[in-house]
Amino acid sequence: MPSSSDTQFGKYELIERIAAGGMAEIFRARYSPAPGVVKPVVIKKILPHYAANRGFIAMFTNEARIVMGLSHGNIAQVFDFGDVDGDWYLAMELVDGQPLSKVVKRMRAMGILTIPSEIAAYVTAEMLRGLHYAHTRLDEKSRPLQIVHRDVSPQNVLVSYEGQIKLVDFGIARARNASRDDTTSNAVKGKYAYFAPEQARGKDLDARTDVFASGIVLYELLTGQLPFQGRMMEVLTKIVRGQFARPSELNPAVPKALEAIVLKAMALEASERYQTAEAFQQDLTRYLAVHHPDFTPTDLSHFLELLFEPELVKSGRPVQLPREFIEKAQRWRRGAPVPEPEPEARPPPGEDPEEEIPTEMVDVESVRSELQSGPEHRAADDEEPLTRPLRVPASMRPSEAARASRKVTQVPWVRALALGVAAALVGFAAVFLMVRLSRGTLEVTSTPPGALVRVNGRTIEDRTPVEVRGLTGGRSYRVEVYVEGFELWMNEVPIKRGQHLVVDATLEPTPPPPVADPIEAPRIEAPKPQPPPPPPDAVQWPLTTFELDASRHRVDLSKAGALKLPLDEKQTYRVTLSKGPTLGWGYYVVNAAGAAPGALPTTPQQIKGASRLFVFHLPSSVLAGVAKAEETKARTLSVEAKGRPKSYKAPLSLAVPPESRVTLTGLDPKATYEVTVRQSVTAPARLRASGAIVTRCVVGHPTQGVLVAEVGKPLLVKDAAQLLFTLLDDANDDQEGRLIIEVKQVKKSPRR
Repeated sequence: MPSSSDTQFGKYELIERIAAGGMAEIFRARYSPAPGVVKPVVIKKILPHYAANRGFIAMFTNEARIVMGLSHGNIAQVFDFGDVDGDWYLAMELVDGQPLSKVVKRMRAMGILTIPSEIAAYVTAEMLRGLHYAHTRLDEKSRPLQIVHRDVSPQNVLVSYEGQIKLVDFGIARARNASRDDTTSNAVKGKYAYFAPEQARGKDLDARTDVFASGIVLYELLTGQLPFQGRMMEVLTKIVRGQFARPSELNPAVPKALEAIVLKAMALEASERYQTAEAFQQDLTRYLAVHHPDFTPTDLSHFLELLFEPELVKSGRPVQLPREFIEKAQRWRRGAPVPEPEPEARPPPGEDPEEEIPTEMVDVESVRSELQSGPEHRAADDEEPLTRPLRVPASMRPSEAARASRKVTQVPWVRALALGVAAALVGFAAVFLMVRLSRGTLEVTSTPPGALVRVNGRTIEDRTPVEVRGLTGGRSYRVEVYVEGFELWMNEVPIKRGQHLVVDATLEPTPPPPVADPIEAPRIEAPKPQPPPPPPDAVQWPLTTFELDASRHRVDLSKAGALKLPLDEKQTYRVTLSKGPTLGWGYYVVNAAGAAPGALPTTPQQIKGASRLFVFHLPSSVLAGVAKAEETKARTLSVEAKGRPKSYKAPLSLAVPPESRVTLTGLDPKATYEVTVRQSVTAPARLRASGAIVTRCVVGHPTQGVLVAEVGKPLLVKDAAQLLFTLLDDANDDQEGRLIIEVKQVKKSPRR
């Protein structure tokens, strides 16, 4: 967070630095055009070494003027730019959500290795809407602005919690090229893993460059991997040669129809790709309409709520997910959680190394010469950055046979021969071009698959899924689909010229024949579902996973002997515990957003915005099974507000019966353990009437007293033969769900 002296930045007030990168720092800020009117914004401050470069500032100013003219629902609006005492900035729309790169990272941490195909298709389609709008913008004289993003990647796609998609950094990529030392005409910069072939070669760029990058984003969402991997020169070589695995080779669950869309978007030659972002988007929209007609942006909103529930709850927004969505999310889990690789060096404060794909300044002439010389003539460079593949289960990896097949098809002389033959037969191919364009293709799928298909009475040799090619456009065809044991499905399907139409037939089972004399069977009542067994109250290491039941493993502070003090939310209090041992002393603060426990030292503590305060003491007999004499001494709690202190007699012990806690025994005091608390996906733990989920639990340590473990944040403990776990509460209703406790040893005790 900026210091108080740096809070005011021109007409904006900087609230918090939320990110930093190689070009700029990003701050959450607010703008007050009039008293009582506050607009939240994002300020992107250009780093000083860029601001000192005249070439950069000239291009930055030109691009910023263009971007300010963009107004579209899928582009984060830029509504101001300029400089404050030489610090150049952009003022942008604040999108309440997360970058797509963080969405992917959080998915992998939850064991969802690839984004569901319907969500991937929807996110990409919305990106393309914004791209097409920018690609087709005209200036005031109706001349094309020829805007190209140049840096389409998950880091520059924001997903709001309401399910909206916003592109950022639109048009600024070109200004970034005019950096301090790299202003040559042949220098390009960007996330090279998302380069189009013409971008890697240093050729002219147009809208189809963004189409290719969008195809890479869709590929990555569907497979969990980038199509081009390796060190920089390896990646660029693969890009210009079009060497990458088909999506279904990495993830067999990718639908064929969606794979065909990806491959067209990533065609090596720009003329063979979608010629506009709109054409790409329309194919994705049609795919969703045919294969996922029930999908809505609400599904994407629920998906983000599932992934970022801790952040939403921390900000005071409880998450309530429909049960059917939670069941669907369980089916999306395809493997164990995949931790992100740790960076080799600690980044500067506020900078997230996992947010950036490695980028390098690429000199076009050197790249062109290296690509022509071939990889066998290049010296190895161990310092060159590389893109790392995601670790996926062996069942999802491409087979050796598939890789060998791709190598054969990519031999340079084979490609050269094919191009030569094609050039020789251009005239012959042109004769049949109009005939081919006048034909249509019908793709028939069915549920169940393997059905017999007849088109206008002609039986098709293959079973569903099947493609029927060469149909005359501008006509209607009678399509019949049949499987034994199911009713005949029949429909009239119109085919347009050059159209590829997908028909999905859902067959109904044939009803069983009526029974002449039905016999009423005895009514057997289905057994009532049994609730899951309650978690145990005591567990022993090496058991590594156990649960806390919010309805059982909890201590009601209002009844267990804690000191309860009502507070005024508008007041700030100074709370001090009299001098003495601090082992086992803790507090519990209730405010409008929820409640939080903590350890209470003898140093003064400041509390504000709270309605209630509880002070308690866990005796040694509970923490370690041993009572200490000093715990019999009386303690005093001083609570001061507006300079007027009040003293209270602090309670000496909190009643924590064995059934209200889980005790973990058998630990080695000489070892170090990592304790991680996680929410149950199907039954998250809740304690309050507001429905907010539990974010912290209390860990009792025999020598450190009260510790607090936050959900999702590892807690290291040592010097303990046993630990106790419990939840604190101040009411006797609305308790449900469970927390999952994971314990693992990170440092073994030395051998004797």
